Amino acid sequence: MLKELIAKYGKQKINSLTKYPSILTLHRFGEKGRLTNEVTTDLQGETLFATEKIDGTNVRILCFGDEYLLGSREFILHHSDDLFFDPAHGIVEGIKDLQVKIPKDLPRLTVIFGELFGGKVSSNSKNYGMDKLGFRVFDVAVYDDLSILDQSLEEISRWRERETDNGILYGQSFLPKDVLETHSIYWDLVPSVPFQVAGMSHREILDSLKLSLPKTNVALSDSAQLKPEGVILRNNDRSKIVKLRFEDYERTLR
Repeated sequence: MLKELIAKYGKQKINSLTKYPSILTLHRFGEKGRLTNEVTTDLQGETLFATEKIDGTNVRILCFGDEYLLGSREFILHHSDDLFFDPAHGIVEGIKDLQVKIPKDLPRLTVIFGELFGGKVSSNSKNYGMDKLGFRVFDVAVYDDLSILDQSLEEISRWRERETDNGILYGQSFLPKDVLETHSIYWDLVPSVPFQVAGMSHREILDSLKLSLPKTNVALSDSAQLKPEGVILRNNDRSKIVKLRFEDYERTLR
């Protein structure tokens, strides 16, 4: 089915349709990488859940019928029938070496989003362990209607994400939190974090980060330095998604 989609619409459209959307930092950036007091996304009244933000490389697994595609954040890298193979970031080899479960016979296009980390994936792999690779799933999107592929690349991109004065509007349909959690029998999910938004000042956010995530929950070996990157806040339908990174708030408060 994926081969047919690529033949009909082209790989670029499939790529754009299935990218994980951009995520804004809760507070808007100002000069020299410091955060301002302006928030990018109104979270008032929202029921949010927090997960650890892992510093690795973003991976997509596109499943449809008995075929799959593997991709990075920006590019599709590999087709299950070896139609093409790109070794970028070690993603394809890493997913295969870890024997990540890839569903088969799915009646709808389904995209599994995860983070490959540790090993030699990034400069911060030392925080998780450089002698081992890990993979954690953070979201799953299901596409019931593929008619958007009839639109132009620009229209597909705008459908996927469009920034407004109150955050980003997202087009993809993600699994609700409780349904996503049932998939933990197939994959390790990113860990939940007991993060509470006690206040919106930079200091209050940083203090909440330190309290809820004093060290990473995904260490892969005893050599891990355990420094966490931050958390991602999402609501159930993913109409609100923001990131909070230690380094952004620490830099701002220096």
